[in-house]
Amino acid sequence: MFVHRPIVMGDAGMVVSGHHAASEAGAAVLRAGGNAMDAAVAASAALCVAIPHMNGLGGDVIALHYEAATRRTTAINGSGRAPLALTADAVRAAGHAAMPLRGPLSVSVCGLVDAWERALARFGTRPLAGLLEPAEELARAGVPVDLVLQTFLDGAEYRELAVEHPGLAALYGPPGLRPLGERLRNPALAATIAAVIRGGADAFYRGPVARALAADLAAAGSPLTLEDFARHDTRFDEPLTVGFAGRRVSAAPPNSQGLVLAVLAGLHQRANPAGPVPLEPAAYLRDKAAAFRLRARAVDDPELAERPDGWLTAEGLDRLAAEGEAPPAHRPTGDTSTLVVIDRWGNAVSWVQSLFESFGSGVVSPETGLVLHNRLGLQGLNPGDPWPLRPGRRPFHTLCPALVEGAGGCEVAVATPGDHGQPQTVFQVLLRLFAEGAHVQAAVEAPRIRHDGGREVMVEDRVPSAWLDAIRAAGFEPRGVGPWSRLMGGVNLIRRQPDGLLMGGADPRRAGYAVAAG
Repeated sequence: MFVHRPIVMGDAGMVVSGHHAASEAGAAVLRAGGNAMDAAVAASAALCVAIPHMNGLGGDVIALHYEAATRRTTAINGSGRAPLALTADAVRAAGHAAMPLRGPLSVSVCGLVDAWERALARFGTRPLAGLLEPAEELARAGVPVDLVLQTFLDGAEYRELAVEHPGLAALYGPPGLRPLGERLRNPALAATIAAVIRGGADAFYRGPVARALAADLAAAGSPLTLEDFARHDTRFDEPLTVGFAGRRVSAAPPNSQGLVLAVLAGLHQRANPAGPVPLEPAAYLRDKAAAFRLRARAVDDPELAERPDGWLTAEGLDRLAAEGEAPPAHRPTGDTSTLVVIDRWGNAVSWVQSLFESFGSGVVSPETGLVLHNRLGLQGLNPGDPWPLRPGRRPFHTLCPALVEGAGGCEVAVATPGDHGQPQTVFQVLLRLFAEGAHVQAAVEAPRIRHDGGREVMVEDRVPSAWLDAIRAAGFEPRGVGPWSRLMGGVNLIRRQPDGLLMGGADPRRAGYAVAAG
């Protein structure tokens, strides 16, 4: 098939991310002898500056790391907790019948910076300071406005946000059409990154950055305190794993929705023991409903909830497939940034970081140059709600990194933005790779569907007409979202061949970019 991007190939390591500057920052680390985690942190920091409405130091990360020497995959949980003082009663007392999607009450502790330091200590070879220097310079000199930023800053969403949250316009300028190449500077963010370079994560969570953040957040009406920041920690866990296509798929455990991806892969394997088959919309929608049902009750703070590994056994999958109704619909969103790395030694990272919504909560910390995420926006106020709000607990997370291990080690690193669609998109890409034998770029560019709940299924206009008939026959109604919809994600993908050759695919739906280290 014709593809819009070349297949990037190389032997010395590769980075694919949501912005070319981030991919290049990571690839430069690989060229200098750094490993996959070193490159991931450098790329992550650059992404925070290059795509400020999708991610930043004011957000979270959930990632997977594969260590080639031990063939061990580790889940990295860089999600922050809700404020200790934020209760459902406090939210109601503030005049809200439901959790506000944006604003100061939607902000939890931002976990990204601690995850950088802790992940490097476990898996990296380079100090944090040097890896952050490209991001600091980009914030200071200014990221050139590309088509993605130009479109967003001139769009209806930013116009509305700038009215509701004037701090955004003060930081990034008023809505309007910016010339391509105009530099978007954030000197306060550059100073914050410089503080982390000097003082590490301690400066961010217990030092001068924490004090500035706490003061700015208090002024905005957030109950987050210095104590909330100081008690933050990054978790390292075993991933959820399931057999698929003669390989092993690894996904992040709760509080991530990685369980959805594992269930989709497990149910498909259960129905097709001889090997994966191309997407069948009716079967897919049935399996996805089962996965979302389980997500609604089993994804919670990992310190509270029992791990759901039992659902990924043959008995658990059989029981899940026999259950009843689907969960309610969710509003489609999806402003997240991702990156994947595989180095020359076969170590791999799938890394997903986010502000959740575009510019997250809309709350700006002028002193630090940060925009804070709104990860609490999906929490419920009633005990029976999925993902109830609990003080001091990690909220539900849509971030869904994925790795696929074959006989020769990690074969695929893949990640996508797309909110509730993340595991759906990743699963469909894996079907393209392993059921249809597509190459990486064809698998990324192929048309996709997405179902968040209810009877409506989002479909790209390029899907086969037989899919539309099958969707209707299953009792759903297709809704066209255009030929290349950002609601279907923006996949970053690397596949490693048995001889070590890496092939990278990047999604034209967004601004994904693959860079080989050599």
